[in-house]
Amino acid sequence: GAKRIATGHYVRREARDDQQHLLKGSDPNKDQSYFLYGLDQSQLASALFPVGDLHKQEVRDRAARAGLVTHAKKDSTGICFIGERPFREFLNRFLPAQPGPIRTPEGELLGEHAGLMFHTIGQRQGLGIGGRRDGDGAPWYVASKEPENNTLIVVQGHDHPALFHRRLRASQLHWIAGQAPTIPLHCQA
Repeated sequence: GAKRIATGHYVRREARDDQQHLLKGSDPNKDQSYFLYGLDQSQLASALFPVGDLHKQEVRDRAARAGLVTHAKKDSTGICFIGERPFREFLNRFLPAQPGPIRTPEGELLGEHAGLMFHTIGQRQGLGIGGRRDGDGAPWYVASKEPENNTLIVVQGHDHPALFHRRLRASQLHWIAGQAPTIPLHCQA
């Protein structure tokens, strides 16, 4: 069998103090460390991440110089394990869509969503509110989801205060090191 596996994830790995550390990728727009949080020490030690120190454009440039046809391939925005089919189509096969209101934090009704499951916090595109721009004309972003009343809350502008939080509630924590770090702990999410 193979001793190592190389993946195309934009992450880095560093061996320090007899521990393997999973680090964010060098390209801040392509970091995928969140996706590999479940790896243990042995799995991480066996993994190679050859694009982790590169920016996406550099990967494309290298692919073009090597004559790879994939250098001009459109970026994937889906989930790699479901293949080329659209994300909505995949979810619709397993979860029934439940349309509901799209509102501002003040309660103003802006439109209707097809289902909370189709939206992520911070999402800007595909909100289905017809390109509506109010106030300063800034685009709309998903600020939160209220499953108790099936409501999608959106705000205008990438720097709106509702898009930022000082607290995070987490469960089912997995420490790659095998044990929790010393508390207090400074985190970014």
